[in-house]
Amino acid sequence: MSGIFKCALRAAILFWLPHLAWAQEQLRAGVAKTVVTPDVHKNKVYLAGFGHNRIATGVHDNLYARCLALAAGGQILVLCSVDVIGLFYDDVLKIREQMKVQAPEVSHLIVASTHVHEGPDTLGLWGPDPLHTGMDENYLDSLDSQIVSTAVRASHSMQAARLELSRDDHPLLGMLQSVDRPPIVKDPYLFVMRLTSVDAGLPIAVLVNWSGHPETLGGENTEITADYPHWLCQYVENHLGGTAIFFNGSIGKVSTLGNQVALLDRDTGQIAEDHTWRKAELVGTTVGQLVERVLKSSETAAVDSILMRKSTLFAPLENDHFRVAEAAGIFSRRKPLYTDGKVDSSTIPKELTGTGVTRLATGHDLQTEVDYIELRSSERVAAEIVTIPGELYPELTNGGITRYPGADYPDAAFEPILRGHLKSRYQFIFGLGNDELGYLIPKAEWDNQPPWLLGRPQRWYGEINSAGPDVSGVVLRGLVELIEQR
Repeated sequence: MSGIFKCALRAAILFWLPHLAWAQEQLRAGVAKTVVTPDVHKNKVYLAGFGHNRIATGVHDNLYARCLALAAGGQILVLCSVDVIGLFYDDVLKIREQMKVQAPEVSHLIVASTHVHEGPDTLGLWGPDPLHTGMDENYLDSLDSQIVSTAVRASHSMQAARLELSRDDHPLLGMLQSVDRPPIVKDPYLFVMRLTSVDAGLPIAVLVNWSGHPETLGGENTEITADYPHWLCQYVENHLGGTAIFFNGSIGKVSTLGNQVALLDRDTGQIAEDHTWRKAELVGTTVGQLVERVLKSSETAAVDSILMRKSTLFAPLENDHFRVAEAAGIFSRRKPLYTDGKVDSSTIPKELTGTGVTRLATGHDLQTEVDYIELRSSERVAAEIVTIPGELYPELTNGGITRYPGADYPDAAFEPILRGHLKSRYQFIFGLGNDELGYLIPKAEWDNQPPWLLGRPQRWYGEINSAGPDVSGVVLRGLVELIEQR
């Protein structure tokens, strides 16, 4: 190699190195969505979220898997939202394994569920009766693969992108949330992330994060629907362009049902009633309009790196109904129990009130995960994303945990308050992120034994679908460790 050629090569390398570094630092984004609606005519589809043996009779609107890929500083993050009641951690691990094969360049994948109550039973809890699963394993396997293919398409479509961030606490956001268990604490904040292509100036995606159970249609409906997220995403896409992606937030005890959520139907001059398509449409459209409004005052963030941390946790299981379900095969081996960090499939016979003698799984813990993400701009934290593996009570997000007479653990220490540990103005909380452990309830408010809180004549609902009183502490302490890691 001649000396002249060596000098030319060295000069070329020195010229291109800063350009390659700049290309790595520049934010890129890609998006994709896929219809994941089950075929209600081919197979019996048990609907999730209310009672047993609720079978789908048709499809009102499609369910989707929607994925947003973000790349900066040599890291690629993919965020997926799926219109189902929930996915277990084992499903997410399977999805990640497939991603490693198809897109090994992806650094991390997060999968969250919107928690729709009018879609297929992906957890197994709403089958023909309490001891038979409502889960269609073939559909679940297909769903896992569809999420992977959507995530891969999103990562392969990335282009240089401009990021805008917004947040809002407009009074309407709280008025769209119903809370019927004390303390009356809500999480009304709306957080929005908009990505636009640098080259063409065209919209890529709008990510929306707000809190509310998608259960507006109620238990009498038998048509598949994404509930209010359908109209929310439709409004955003029609008015702002790109692909809309909705992530639910702190939805423990927060619902769109009930007369606390009173929306005027201008077509009739009446308040839209529960269990109607019109109310679901009005909720989704109203949130969509608030997204459009808040983006008019958005802040541009020049994100040049992404920090990602995750932690695997073991949360103690105390709910005997979940133990019966595991022993009976309701979860189809997609939610195994662990003891001392190892899978424990042992069972014992036990007599339960109202059930008789049945088998109980005896493993001690549920394996789960929490994630903490920073979108960084010149060493500044521009925005944060955290995952919650279940349905977090809002007082654990914003504060307001209260001691009540009748609580099972009146002297329990309070868990860390999540937003108090976050560092930025833009705090995205993804409920049902990578898992579904049920309700995450402050231990001081836990009430599984009479007398009931505030002298209520019957038990409160949350504990029925919670893994146990210590889960919220395990999850929040795990998150705080990630957030404060040096």
